[in-house]
Amino acid sequence: MMSGFETIVMYLGMSFVAVMGMLLISHLLGPFRPKPKKTTTYECGVPLLDPSEKRYSVKYFLVGVLFLVFDLETVLIYPLAIEYKALAQYGWAIFIEIFVFVAVLLLGLVYAVKKHAIDWD
Repeated sequence: MMSGFETIVMYLGMSFVAVMGMLLISHLLGPFRPKPKKTTTYECGVPLLDPSEKRYSVKYFLVGVLFLVFDLETVLIYPLAIEYKALAQYGWAIFIEIFVFVAVLLLGLVYAVKKHAIDWD
């Protein structure tokens, strides 16, 4: 009788072999007729209008990073909020840690607002 780990390894191995076999059969039996039109970028049947190397504003990336920071804040605070009653046995220490964590992020938000990082022109 196999344990759970061996079953998972066998399943992953068989899946890998099946995928590689399908790719090999497709490569060997499939037609190979490259044409210049086939190698162009296809976008919904319409020829590409703009080059793909378009420059983005730095503000786009700033907003993305700020979103990630505050999204991670939510992810990190949610488990503490769920287990707050169990953590309350440690006294004010947990509350102070959460407060410091939120205060640092709030300072970062105030800094971003002052630097107009969130303003989209």
